Amino acid sequence: IRFTIPEGYTIEKIAQRLEDENIVKKEEFMKALNETHYDYDFLSMIPERNNPLEGYLFPDTYEVRKDGEATEIISKMLKRFDEIVKPEYYDRAKELGYTMDQIITIASIIEQEAKLDEERPKIAGVIYNRLDSNMNLQMCSTVMYALGKRKDRLLYTDLEVDSPYNTYLYNGLPIGPICNPGEASIKAALYPEEHDYYYFVLKDEETGEHEFTKTGEEHDRAKQKYNQKF
Repeated sequence: IRFTIPEGYTIEKIAQRLEDENIVKKEEFMKALNETHYDYDFLSMIPERNNPLEGYLFPDTYEVRKDGEATEIISKMLKRFDEIVKPEYYDRAKELGYTMDQIITIASIIEQEAKLDEERPKIAGVIYNRLDSNMNLQMCSTVMYALGKRKDRLLYTDLEVDSPYNTYLYNGLPIGPICNPGEASIKAALYPEEHDYYYFVLKDEETGEHEFTKTGEEHDRAKQKYNQKF
């Protein structure tokens, strides 16, 4: 059986897709994720948290046996991550002063915030500029992960959800990835564009294009211009 997992899917969405395609039950998949040991060196760097493999099930097209078990599927996805994330990526992460787990966390935010490949390094640059300036990241995608659902529009009350994934409430990176990013987002996290932008706002919902700004005042004007709240 062939199945495809798109970039940006969370573990929950992957599990649901596998069940919907009659490959493996969601409950079995989640159990295999959390209760089975997988032998890959990179897994030793993941700190203790819920859903520790979030971010590491690489999105791709896979072939599995019709009667294959959940552990086989997970192993294939982890193996693909290990193939994609080359040794030089770990060296580059060190250069930047981050662990690979933090890089994958940054990549997962880029994956959820960007639609256009050409904007991924620019969004990465905004994330690093904010981290370097000790500003809260204030990424809506992290709040949606904390809420456990995607929303077209966040409410101000949503920004108050008490979760280590809420980057409006807590400074720095969330405690782990918020989805499973593709290679383009991982590369953007490792090789961000250098610029003076600290903000971006969606200006075209169809294309996913953003307007990037340097100051809070410019950002407020852009929000009004494109009728965006955050």
